[in-house]
Amino acid sequence: MSTLTPKQAEIQSREARILELARPMVAQEGLAGLSMDAIAKEMAYAKGTIYNHFSCKEEILLALAIKANEKRLRLFEVAIERQPNARQKIAAIGVACEDFRVRFGDLFDIDCMVRHVAVWEKASDQRKQMMATCEQRCMAMVSQVGREALESGDLVLPRERGIEDVVFGLWSLTYGGMIIDATSPGLDQIGIRDTYAAIRRNCHALMDGYQWQPLYDAQADRKLVRNVRASLKRNVTLALDAQPIDESVTTPSKRPAGGSQ
Repeated sequence: MSTLTPKQAEIQSREARILELARPMVAQEGLAGLSMDAIAKEMAYAKGTIYNHFSCKEEILLALAIKANEKRLRLFEVAIERQPNARQKIAAIGVACEDFRVRFGDLFDIDCMVRHVAVWEKASDQRKQMMATCEQRCMAMVSQVGREALESGDLVLPRERGIEDVVFGLWSLTYGGMIIDATSPGLDQIGIRDTYAAIRRNCHALMDGYQWQPLYDAQADRKLVRNVRASLKRNVTLALDAQPIDESVTTPSKRPAGGSQ
């Protein structure tokens, strides 16, 4: 990224402060609890100054969702460090998804909120594009790990099957399972007492079905989970990252995957 001018640095710092103040408001009361007046008062600015940065509350929510995806990408990066093969990298990314849901629960919820049409349609094209870029970078990292498995011979797919199919299956199991966990009380009453362990087992079952080597080993997986969780806790802070992602790579502004109809 290019060096910021003093004015650009001031603008970026002010936006970061706005998001820092907005995050607990959204965590406590959702979009309805997000107050431009309260942010302006806390920062000792006129409300118009806040609107110069964000034209509406939905813009702030999308900016927080972009930060959430940056944080998730950072978790992925840390999780796969020093993993010896692609299968273990995928398993480690799954643990990073758990960590995002547990330690960064408010960011997970924000990421879900922006997928509603009522929020998405009020956001600017620029932020929609940035959101799409962030999300696609997360998925690109997972796909790249899958391609490593293909290149090494640890995974052999039928000619008509692409690695994207496998990645989408893992994403569906992980993200879908976490949404169910967040919105469906009483899972323990139907025998699901550890949602994350169940999600991990299902993902491993999917990979075992493709004969992705090495096959699932429960003891080795428990050790991997412990080690990755410890590494994430040491290396990824709860605070939002100050620097935005590199915007040099952009994508068409479409609704993010998983959006409401």
